[in-house]
Formats: sequence, structure tokens, C-alpha cells
Amino acid sequence: MRVPIWVIFTCICFTGHTQILPADSMPVRLSAFDARKSGNDARLEWKVVCFLQYARFEIERSYNAINYISIRSFEADQARCGQPFDFTDANVTGKVFYRIKVGDRDGRVYQSKTVTISAKMTGFEINSIIPSVFSATGVLSISSATECNAAIRIFNFQGVMVSRFSVKLNPGVTQIPVHAETFAGGNYILSITDNSSDIKTIRFAKR
Repeated sequence: MRVPIWVIFTCICFTGHTQILPADSMPVRLSAFDARKSGNDARLEWKVVCFLQYARFEIERSYNAINYISIRSFEADQARCGQPFDFTDANVTGKVFYRIKVGDRDGRVYQSKTVTISAKMTGFEINSIIPSVFSATGVLSISSATECNAAIRIFNFQGVMVSRFSVKLNPGVTQIPVHAETFAGGNYILSITDNSSDIKTIRFAKR
């Protein structure tokens, strides 16, 4: 019986001084990696070759094949690594890119190939704001099915609006700078409304 990956204890993402190495020099590496659509979800499936007691995995997602964010990280022991892995990314929209970092506890990392799926979408979705904590300027990524105008409002956690501006969303991915130089340090909520009054929000922090 396949053991779900969530039963393996979770760990922190790859941080510190990692060294990305060729696959043939790693004691743990992917032997297969694929992605497919499953309704509105993305289904990732992979297999590994592992000669270590424990291996580390980090799944990354991108909407432009340039800026990736970590969406899942975990460790698996050698026995678990002998079984196939799978992961479901729910409610994806537009064209989405995935890759997996596989490594050991010494910081050696093998980065997989990139796999892509294209999902139908309507309206718009917020992909990310990178970084999620910044002191001056962040980059907001939005996927839109059509060209439209949108209003962006930024509120502090007391509900006070501190910024408001309009943007044009293009079909596909639009990246928008978010300037926070004049904001006080703390947490904020960014709200986006399009022509149909659809509202999406995302949180970020000003350092």
C-alpha cells in the first residue's frame, strides 16, 4: 500500500549553504518525475534512487519559470524512498512550472528537470508576492485569463488602507512592483479587484 508523503515528518526548507550538484554525483536523485492535470489540480509523481538513510525533498512552483516558491518540504527514510512519491497541488490556474530539489543533510542538492502543466482558467488569480517579507519593494505575480483593469488596495492589520493604485492585467502572467518604503513595519493585506468585482487577497510583511 502506498504511504502518503504527509505521514513522513516534515522539515524546514533547504537553507544555508547548499551545493547544487550533477545528478550522477548524488547518492540520492530522481529517476522519474512527471506532472499531469487532475480536474482543477496538478498531480506530481516521482521516483528516486537513494543510498542514504534519509533524503530531503523540496517541491517548488513557478508561474513564469523564473521565480519559484517552495510549496512543500519533507524528509523520507531509505525504506520510504523505495516507493513512488506523489503530491497534489490544488486549484492551479494557467501555465504552471514545477521542480523538485533532492538532497542530503550535508547540504548537497540535486535539482530536477522542470515539468509544466497548462490549466484552464477564468478571471484572475494571485500567484505570489516575492519576497513575502521586504523592506522596500516586492513583486506581485498575477495570472489572468483576459486583459482587464484591476484595483489594488493595501491595508494594515488595523484595517486602515495605506495605499491604492490601478493596474492593467494582461492575459497570462503580469508582474507588478509593490512599493512599501513609506510603510511602517508590520503585516499587511493586499487586495485586488477586477472589472467583475472578483476580489483576491494576499498577505505580506514590511521589515
